[in-house]
Amino acid sequence: MAKSNKNLHLTLSDRQIIQRGIENGSTKASIAETLGKDKSTIGKEIKAHRKHSHVCSFNPACANKDRCKHHHVCKNCADLVVFKCKRRDRSPGACNGCPKYQHFRFDKFTYSADIANKEHMAELIRLREGINMTYSELKALVNIIVPLIKKGYSPSS
Repeated sequence: MAKSNKNLHLTLSDRQIIQRGIENGSTKASIAETLGKDKSTIGKEIKAHRKHSHVCSFNPACANKDRCKHHHVCKNCADLVVFKCKRRDRSPGACNGCPKYQHFRFDKFTYSADIANKEHMAELIRLREGINMTYSELKALVNIIVPLIKKGYSPSS
C-alpha cells in the first residue's frame, strides 16, 4: 500500500478506477490495493455515492418470489427468504457491469465516478462554509455564553 496518498481525498481518477473495478467485478480489496487505500475506504465511498437505480416491486424482496404459493402476500409468511445479492450487498457493492442487471427485479444500485466526485466536491464546499454572522454578533454571543460556562453550565445543554 502506498503511503504517500494515505490521507488524501479520493480524486476523480481514483473514483473512475473504482467504477471500472465495479464494472469488472473486482472486490473492494483488489480495488483498494490498486489505489493504495484501505478496503474500508473503498467500501465507504461506494456506499456513500451509489444510487438506487431500481426499486423492487416485491415488499419485502423475497428470494422465493418465483416459487411463491401464497400469491406474494409476504406478511408473516413462513416461506419468506429475504433476498441477498453477493455483488450488490457485499463486494463490490454496486450493480455496474453485472450480467444479470437487465433482468434483475430486485433493488439495484449503481456507482458513477462523475456523480460521486460532484457530490464530494459539493460536500467539501458545504462543510467549509463559515458561520453566517458578523463579528459584533459573535462577540455578543460570546458575552452570553462564557459567563454561563464559568458558572458550570454545559455548552451542550
